Amino acid sequence: MADIKGPSGLTEDEAREVNNLLMKGWAFSVFASMGAHILVWLWRPLVYGGQAVPPDWRFF
Repeated sequence: MADIKGPSGLTEDEAREVNNLLMKGWAFSVFASMGAHILVWLWRPLVYGGQAVPPDWRFF
């Protein structure tokens, strides 16, 4: 039954492998994005002790 192709033209095992790779790629991109946001927050937080922006407006 593993050699029966579905509507996508993939066998069930191939479809599971593609799905597994897509889920791993999605998880990696989510965690990489979260890490990047945390690093930017540590570098330049948006809240500076009651002020909305840094007093000199120089971000870089």
